[in-house]
Amino acid sequence: MTIVGQGEFRLLSLIKKFLAPNATADDAAVIADATGFLVLSTDMYVQDVHFTLRTDAKSVGWRSLALALGDLAAKGAQPMWALTSLALPKIGWGQKDLIGVYRGMRDLGSRYGMSIVGGDLSSTGGPIVLSITVIGRTERMPLSRAQAQPGWSVGVTGRLGRAAIALRERRAWLFDPLIEEGRRLNELGLCCGDISDGLVREMEKFAEMSGVGCELDAKSVPRAPRATIEDALTSGEEPELVCVGPENVIALAGLHLVGRLIEGPRVSVLGVDLKRTGNDHFGRAGN
Repeated sequence: MTIVGQGEFRLLSLIKKFLAPNATADDAAVIADATGFLVLSTDMYVQDVHFTLRTDAKSVGWRSLALALGDLAAKGAQPMWALTSLALPKIGWGQKDLIGVYRGMRDLGSRYGMSIVGGDLSSTGGPIVLSITVIGRTERMPLSRAQAQPGWSVGVTGRLGRAAIALRERRAWLFDPLIEEGRRLNELGLCCGDISDGLVREMEKFAEMSGVGCELDAKSVPRAPRATIEDALTSGEEPELVCVGPENVIALAGLHLVGRLIEGPRVSVLGVDLKRTGNDHFGRAGN
C-alpha cells in the first residue's frame, strides 16, 4: 500500500511498535538526566518543499535552524547543541552555498550560546536535504500533549499568517525562535506547541495524543497585517507558540485567547469553512 494519502498519524501508528515504550508523538523527546531534562528534536528541510535553489543559502540555514528551535521553545528548553547533516546533488548548490547555509545556522545558534557539534555530508541524486537535530536543557519536566485536559483554554503568543504572506510574496522571512517566551510559559505550567504545521493542525496533534478535542474561534485568532483568516489558521512555519492550560493561567500569561478544549477528539473552527487544516506531508490533497 502506498504512503500517499495515509496521513502522518497513520504512518506514526505503523512505526510506533519500533519506538521506545515511553516515546511520545510530541515534536521533541524529553529525557531526564542528573541535572534536569534534555530536550531533543530533529527536523528535515527539503529542496522544493521548504526552500528552492533561488533562496539565499544563508537564509535557508538560519530559517531551518529557527524552525527546529521552535520545538525547544515549546518545551521551555535552552538550546545547547546541534547536529546538522546535508545531502547535496552534484548540480545545485556550490561551495559558496555550502558555506552560506552553515554560516546562517551558526549566526542564529550563537545568539543562544548553541554550538554545532557534528553531523554528516553526503551526496544524493535527488534534491538537497538538510537534517537538523537540536538538543537543549530545562530544569523542569514540560507537559506533553497527552496531558491536555477538557475545559482548558487555548492561547497563542502573537499574530499568525506571516509565513503565508512571505510565501506569496516569494521572499525569505527570517525570524527568531521564542526561546525566552517558551521558558516563561512553561514555568507557568502551560503545555505548549510550536505552530510549524498550522494552528488547526497543531490542535489536531493535541487531540490525537490526548483524546481531547478543541473548538477554535476564528474571529479571535490574531492575524498579521494582510493575512487572511485561513492564513492565520493554517499557515505553518510560524515562530509563534500555541499553549493550553487553565483559563486563568492563559490570561496571566498574556496570551491571545483563541479557543477551548472539549470532550472527545473533534477539532472544529467556529466562524469559517476551511478548505484545508494545515500541513501534512502524507495527507490527502488539500490537507
